[in-house]
Amino acid sequence: MIQTSPTPLAMQRFFRILVLTAALFVAASSTGLSAKKPQKRDISKVKQEQQTTRKEIKETSRKLTVNNRETQKQLSRLSTLSGEIAATDHEIDRMQGDVDSINSHIAIVNDSISHLSARMDSLKTGYMRQLRKVQSSRGAMNTLTYVFSSESFTKAWQRVRYLRQFGKWRRRRAEELKLMKDSLTDRRMRLDTLQHERRTALAHLSLAQKQLRTKLDETDRIVMSLKSEGASLKALLKEKERKSKALDSELDKLIAEEQRREEQRRKEELRKAEARRKAESQRKAESAQGSAAGKTAASTASAPKQEAPVATADADRALTGSFETNKGRLLFPVAGKYRLVRGFGRQKHPELEHVETDNSGIDVEAVGGGKARAVFEGRVSEIFKQPGYNTIVMVRHGNFLSIYANLSDISVKKGDTVKAGQTIGTIYPDPEEDGRSILHFELRKERTKLNPLQWVK
Repeated sequence: MIQTSPTPLAMQRFFRILVLTAALFVAASSTGLSAKKPQKRDISKVKQEQQTTRKEIKETSRKLTVNNRETQKQLSRLSTLSGEIAATDHEIDRMQGDVDSINSHIAIVNDSISHLSARMDSLKTGYMRQLRKVQSSRGAMNTLTYVFSSESFTKAWQRVRYLRQFGKWRRRRAEELKLMKDSLTDRRMRLDTLQHERRTALAHLSLAQKQLRTKLDETDRIVMSLKSEGASLKALLKEKERKSKALDSELDKLIAEEQRREEQRRKEELRKAEARRKAESQRKAESAQGSAAGKTAASTASAPKQEAPVATADADRALTGSFETNKGRLLFPVAGKYRLVRGFGRQKHPELEHVETDNSGIDVEAVGGGKARAVFEGRVSEIFKQPGYNTIVMVRHGNFLSIYANLSDISVKKGDTVKAGQTIGTIYPDPEEDGRSILHFELRKERTKLNPLQWVK
C-alpha cells in the first residue's frame, strides 16, 4: 500500500481541532474550579448557621426554663398570698369583734359612771340640806348648849337621841359617798384602760387592713403577670395535673396489688386451716372408738371453720371500725402551725379566671417547715418515689389508707407499726418555691378517695 504525506491543508485542520479541544478542556477545568470555590463557602455558611441555631435553641430553652421557674414562683406566691389573705381577713374580723366588744364595755362603764355621778350628786345635795336644817334648828349653839338649853329633861333627852341618830345617819351617808367616790374612780380608771385598749386594737386593725390591701395589690399584679404568661401557665398547670394523675395511677396500682396479695394471703390461710382441720379430723377418727368418736370428730371439724381463717381479718375489721368511728377526730397530718394551700376535689382557682384544678387530697404548708405525723395507728404498707412528690409513705388502717407525699427524710420503714402522732418524715422544703414545705395528704377507703378535711381536726 502506498502511503502519502498529509497536505498542508489537512495539517492546518488538525491543529485547529487540537487547539479547540485544548481550549474546551481549559474552559471546563476553570469552570470546575470556579464551581468548587462557592461550594466551600456554602458549607462554611451552613455550619455557621447551625452553630447560631444551636445557640438560639439553647438560649430559648434557658429562657423557657427561667420563665417556667418564674411562673412556678408566682403561682407559689399567689397560693401563699391567698392563704395569708384568708388568715388576715379572719384576724381583721376577730379584731373588729374585739373593738366592738370594747366599745360595748365603754358604753356600759359610761352609763354606770353617769348613774353613779347622778346618785352621788343627789346624796350630796340631801346631805347638805339635812346639815343646814340641823344647823338652823340649833342656831349658833354647840351640841352641849343645844342639849342643856332644853325646857325639860324629856326634851333634852329627845335632843340627845336626835343628835345620836343624826350622827349615825351622817356617818352612813359619808361612808356611802366615799364608797361611791371610790367606785366612780375605779370605773373611770377602767374607762381609761378600755379606751387605751380600743386605741391599740384600732391601730392593729388599721395595720392589718393596710397589710391586706398590700397583699391584695400584690395578688392583682401576680394575676396580671400570670395572665400575660398564659402559655407558660397552662403548660405548668398541665404538667402539675399530669404528675397528679401519675400519682393517682401509681397509688391505684399499689393498692390493687396490696388487695391481690391480701386476697392470696387469706386464701392461703383458709387452705392451711382446712388442711389442719382435715388432718386433725383424720387423726381423731383413727383413734376414736364407735359412733361417739365420729360425733366428736364432726364437732371438731366444724368448729375450726369458724375460728381459724378470720384472726387477721378480725383485727383489720377492728382497726377499720376504730378508724371509721373517729371520723372528724383524727389528728391533723402536720404538727404545729400550718396553712391550707389547696382543698379537696375539683375547684376553681381563687384568682385565675377559667382555671380549674383537681386535687385527690389536700395540700398543707407547714409554716416554718415541719414534719408529717400519722393521723391514726396503722402499718406502713408502701414507701415509694414519684416525680413531683418526692418520697411518698402509705399507711394502712384496716380498709383505710392515709398517704403522705412530698417528704424528704423518712422516719419509718415498710412494715413498721406506727402510733397516732408518730413522725412519718420531714416535709420537703422546695428551693424553687422559696423553701416552702408543702405536704400533699390523702385519705382513701381502698381506692375510693375521701375528703381529709371531713376526717381530721
